Amino acid sequence: MRRHIREHGGVRPRWGRELSGRSLSMSERESILALKSQHGVREIARRLGRSPSTISRELRRHCGVNGYRATRAHALAFELARRPKEAKLNTK
Repeated sequence: MRRHIREHGGVRPRWGRELSGRSLSMSERESILALKSQHGVREIARRLGRSPSTISRELRRHCGVNGYRATRAHALAFELARRPKEAKLNTK
C-alpha cells in the first residue's frame, strides 16, 4: 500500500479543514470588517480579546485595492497557511 501511495504522489492534504490555533476565525474577520470604519485597532482588539498587533497585521496583510474584505482575507489566510512541502510518504 505504501508503494502505491508513494507512486501516486503521497497523501493529499485535506481541503475542507478550518484554520485553527492562533489564526483568526471567519466570524472574527467579519467583526473586524464591521468595526473597522468606526473604531481604531486597539478598540477592535479589546472587543475581540486579541492583541492589537494581531488586528494591525491582519489589516495590513489583507487590505487590497478595494479595502478589507473578510471573505477574501479568510481565503488568503487559508492559502498562505498551506505548507509548500512534499508529502512525507513521497520523500522516502
